[in-house]
Amino acid sequence: MVTFDRPIMITCTGRSGSTVFYRILARHRDVGFLSTLNQQFPTQPWLSILSRLYPMKAFESIRDHRLFPKPFSPYNFWQQYLPGITRHDRPLYPEDVPAAAIAPLRETVASMLKLQGKKRFLMKVTGWSRMAYFERVFPGLRFVYLKRLPRDVVSSWIQAGWLNVTAPPDSDKWEWGKIPEAYLDIWRDLGKKPVLAAAIKTQLDIDDIRQNMALFPGRCTELNYEDFVKDPVPLLREVTKFCELEWYPEFEVLIKRTEIYNFADKWKKFMTEEEGELIAEFYARVNRVNHAQRPQMVYQPA
Repeated sequence: MVTFDRPIMITCTGRSGSTVFYRILARHRDVGFLSTLNQQFPTQPWLSILSRLYPMKAFESIRDHRLFPKPFSPYNFWQQYLPGITRHDRPLYPEDVPAAAIAPLRETVASMLKLQGKKRFLMKVTGWSRMAYFERVFPGLRFVYLKRLPRDVVSSWIQAGWLNVTAPPDSDKWEWGKIPEAYLDIWRDLGKKPVLAAAIKTQLDIDDIRQNMALFPGRCTELNYEDFVKDPVPLLREVTKFCELEWYPEFEVLIKRTEIYNFADKWKKFMTEEEGELIAEFYARVNRVNHAQRPQMVYQPA
């Protein structure tokens, strides 16, 4: 059966700024990835050969064009082998992986890496972590957890608008699985606001990431989005060291050349101060609950 050399997985809640982080790391000369073309044409893995263009300086001016192949989380591709991977009514577990799909999926991804001329596989998953799930497919994963301040995450989710994250968690419109009763108590006590529903959804993602990280001691690292946008070079140097990727001068140059927008406190453009305070209070109370009941799930904002 095909094996992979220390594959790497970026994990985070949705709307954590992971796209820019993923796309910079994907330009490392040893790293291969799945692209927007694999999302658009999931049954045509040969298109991965076009991913060779992404790191090239010659294409820098058009790299962000919508038609240019770029690193992506191609759930349409995953769905070909892993039916049900997009479900979000509960976390996914190793036993959810169809056993018969593992070998064909490994062979396909290995062939895609070969087409790119790369040694290491880099992937990104947001929302439910699926860390133990993908570990069954790609054993030996290194996990990079990208954190972002809660108010910015919640605001970004609400602005995105393509998933229902504000439905009342006690209604039949809620899509994000079982909620601890303590979280519902906090939600009720703080007034049942829509922004708090989005905060619950995000906290469930965080809880799942924390629970999965506990399964892989020594194979997980954490970093803050705010630190990344403020000074990306030293942070990415630490990430490459953790992932056992070589640090080389050209990679540092391309990082410095990449424009990274700082969206810290962007929530203030879309939410009121009162809503921001509600979210902060929600997370403070949740942390107190989790500190008392499940210390490994405490989220410490930067």
